[in-house]
Amino acid sequence: MNAWKFLRYCIKPNMALLQETCPPSLESNELVVLGKIHQGWGTGIYLQNLQPSSVLKFGRYPNRTVITSVHLPSSKEVFLVSIHAPIINGRVFPYLAEIFNDIEGELAEKSCIVGGDLNSARLAEKAWPNHGHGPFFERLDQSWLVDCRKKFYLEEIQTVFRPKQQFPFQDDHIFVSQDLAEKVVAYEVLNTEETRRVSDHIPVVVQIEV
Repeated sequence: MNAWKFLRYCIKPNMALLQETCPPSLESNELVVLGKIHQGWGTGIYLQNLQPSSVLKFGRYPNRTVITSVHLPSSKEVFLVSIHAPIINGRVFPYLAEIFNDIEGELAEKSCIVGGDLNSARLAEKAWPNHGHGPFFERLDQSWLVDCRKKFYLEEIQTVFRPKQQFPFQDDHIFVSQDLAEKVVAYEVLNTEETRRVSDHIPVVVQIEV
């Protein structure tokens, strides 16, 4: 509940891509599109003062990938994709790559905001070489998606904090389609005492002027 309070009253987003979440009672201006994974918990998209114009289901991991579209006040339609990459038999690949292949096949010509807990980082190639992490990000760098972080910072920024963690992984990422990249005006990883207290993952906040 503390994480939800921080989201609602401190970040105050128009939209948020959520993972491992269990929505509380919602206020009249709020909506959550949720893919349930276990006992009411799942992957979600939070909307404030926005209504989804469509909810899509496709791909091999539908509750790990939640997709909706919204019409912004400008009337522009934007597709939102929240991802919580599955770990199967101790591996995130090829499963994460399959998710992005499915998304690209359906949405490559659309305006998109894609992100979430990918259970992968560029630094993961050093921790687990030849497990698919490096090639995945190399492919993304050549794709239709733009990593919002790279517009403001050269290196990844740690977003997951666990006891005895050896590497400062950034597992949480936000990408936009190329038509939205120039409209990204701010990027921040909220590493504070409060965000570290409410979750082992800390929020990534992007401001997009559309």
